[in-house]
Amino acid sequence: MIRLLKIELKKVMPSRAFKVLAIMYIVAMVIISVGVMPFFQYLKNKFADFDLDGVDPTIIPFYEFPDIWQNLTSVMIWFKMLLGFSLIFSITNEYSYRTIRQNVIDGLTKHEFIWSKIIMAAFLSAVSTAALFVLGMITGLIYSSDISFVSIFSDSYFLIAFFFQLLAFLLFTLFVGTLIRKSIIAMGVLIFWVLAVENGFYVWSKVKNIEWVEYLLPVKSINALIHNPFPKYAFMEIQDYVALPEMGLVILWAALFYWATTKLVVGRDL
Repeated sequence: MIRLLKIELKKVMPSRAFKVLAIMYIVAMVIISVGVMPFFQYLKNKFADFDLDGVDPTIIPFYEFPDIWQNLTSVMIWFKMLLGFSLIFSITNEYSYRTIRQNVIDGLTKHEFIWSKIIMAAFLSAVSTAALFVLGMITGLIYSSDISFVSIFSDSYFLIAFFFQLLAFLLFTLFVGTLIRKSIIAMGVLIFWVLAVENGFYVWSKVKNIEWVEYLLPVKSINALIHNPFPKYAFMEIQDYVALPEMGLVILWAALFYWATTKLVVGRDL
């Protein structure tokens, strides 16, 4: 496993596209993690300029333990497309430059090749989760009024859900890249699928009141694992836990994408 990860890292590190996308993702993570309170303070000052002193966004407990874990993960998952694009570049470059063929000639089996990509996806998911944990701990310890051990870690399982959520999506992008093999086209198809196809089916299912359609849409199913927590600040009821059936569905989608990608790579003439 370590050997395959080292091989994959040697491939992607020289890639300018990978570096740019990774930096954009890191910047987004830092901004989301540490920039909310300064933004709330900015809004408070603006409201004061308009004689709206009674409106104070800083009282919204975005960084309060244990709510911070659901807050951060629910927002950060929307930036997963950046990492997805990086994996698409990784797999499509293998076909464009015929490095996949050279790897097989040099002794790497097709199964090992695809596992190197899956391990890379798991590595990116794990690093993202660890970074979000560190940033959440820092901001939470600064702004939270309750920093007891129980409060800090009681909802930290959202980070585990975030890991599986991100991994499942990256495996989906890996499948798209393997299927199409052209980076720009693959990214266009991915964007079209997420924004047009799935949203179109989702709206149609809501109009027709057909609830089960959402579970047949991979990205919608993956996104639904961590529910939007912010309506609770408007005194609306939310799901503030990770449901095991929804976690099982995400793992099922991840396994399906792994199987489909493996079938494509193994069955395709290099």
